[in-house]
Amino acid sequence: MIKVKLIDLLFDEISQSGIMLLAEESPQPGAKEKVIPIWIGIFEAQSIMFKLQNLSFPRPLTHDLLKNCIEELGAKIDYVAITKIENNTYYAEIHLIHNNERIVIDSRPSDAVALAIRADAQIYISEELMLYAAVDKEEFIKEHKEKLLLKLLELAESEEEKKIKH
Repeated sequence: MIKVKLIDLLFDEISQSGIMLLAEESPQPGAKEKVIPIWIGIFEAQSIMFKLQNLSFPRPLTHDLLKNCIEELGAKIDYVAITKIENNTYYAEIHLIHNNERIVIDSRPSDAVALAIRADAQIYISEELMLYAAVDKEEFIKEHKEKLLLKLLELAESEEEKKIKH
């Protein structure tokens, strides 16, 4: 497994979805920056964006609630792993520790990353997936420039955020 980090969160206006850009935490010196772009749902992207911007709400959002449940039940999010892609669908796992035992939960990558950033947990990707899915960051941005009109981080004042104030 390779340690990765979330380096950007973009918005694809055409598909109305977010794109997580994950990059190797310790790339080879002098190598071009490679990213793994993963298209995710808009609500999951907003959840990630809210946490990255340290926005807080009077009531817990879904990923905050899930993290709270895990912790209240005495478990800890150890790390998350993006493990494979099948039929253009990425798969991930959330690795928990409870009573010194490992529990592995199947997950979508977006939910796994949303939990990882809330729990300060490490994100990993399988070596095979890194070889298969990694693309040059500059080329990806250039090729998708027209589609990537807005970064989700610039949408903090969007109508959706105003509605979420529960």
